[in-house]
Amino acid sequence: MTEHTTSRRTFLKVAGGAAAVAVGGGAAATQVTAQSSSTWAEVSSPTSKSISAVVQTADGPHAVGSSGNILALADGQWQLVVDSGPDASNNPLNDVAVTSDGERIWFAGGSGAMGAYDAMTGKKHDYTAPDGKTSTWEAIATTGTIDREHVIVANGSGETLHGVFEQNDQGAYCMQWGSVTKPAGGSTIPGVAFSRGSSDTAYGISTSQAAFESTDFNSTWTQIGVSNANESFYDVLGDDETVYVSAGGGTIYRYHCGCRRWTPIDVGENALQGLDRVAPDKPVLAAGNGGYVYERTSNGWQEYDTPVGSDIYDVAYGGDTDPDVAVGSSGTILER
Repeated sequence: MTEHTTSRRTFLKVAGGAAAVAVGGGAAATQVTAQSSSTWAEVSSPTSKSISAVVQTADGPHAVGSSGNILALADGQWQLVVDSGPDASNNPLNDVAVTSDGERIWFAGGSGAMGAYDAMTGKKHDYTAPDGKTSTWEAIATTGTIDREHVIVANGSGETLHGVFEQNDQGAYCMQWGSVTKPAGGSTIPGVAFSRGSSDTAYGISTSQAAFESTDFNSTWTQIGVSNANESFYDVLGDDETVYVSAGGGTIYRYHCGCRRWTPIDVGENALQGLDRVAPDKPVLAAGNGGYVYERTSNGWQEYDTPVGSDIYDVAYGGDTDPDVAVGSSGTILER
């Protein structure tokens, strides 16, 4: 879910053995565990409704959720900056992504709701029901700078739609939508993300335990796995070398792009719903059900037992000046 700008019972899991599999599942890699302390704290939230996704922007973290809520951290306090969605219809927002310069977020959700919000100016843009599509959007991704960005959005019918800002005959740069594709047949696509390496490469996952790659902005998709995967898929992120898929049962599937090999990693026990990573050489954050947050560092996977028992849906690294953030059910916001 989380996209990053260039400007998510406590123990440490260290690789003790590896179970690598070629384009497919197999037994999860063995892990060694050790105790560690949590540094996550719950903070005041302006809503009691679910917060589904969060990203870091050039003006601090922004999040989206139920009833069309858009939240932002400003002056140390979380605030509702939009409370009714892109078209003022109060449809839930399921996912959010941020442009490469961090200046604009894109979000999508129920009944075709889609829009953008300029973090630096507070300006909202409504793109609801592009190409007449009113199905629920499950995932969204963007790459490029503001007013020149590409967007890919995916729905519960297995459809993906690409849009890009192009200059029209009036000299204005406007969002132009392409043709719908169906990389997953009719299966829901819960996660889509542009590579943090090649900007024209995107990854997607389906509820039928499939993973896909597109290198031509949604024109075509190639299935890259995952054979023998037995858990539900929730989120995806990747670069030119590695792709991560978060799944049920505390499992993360890691894909080696060069060798085209999948490895299932046993991170915890509960479903992992959201992922974040700033860069290929940086740690990975994962959001877990039951109030757990996980992190992959140079020392292995660490599981944090946070102060809440509610499900955590998404996470975002904060950078040098902003906190790392986790969001979830019942308006839960955690900071580190």
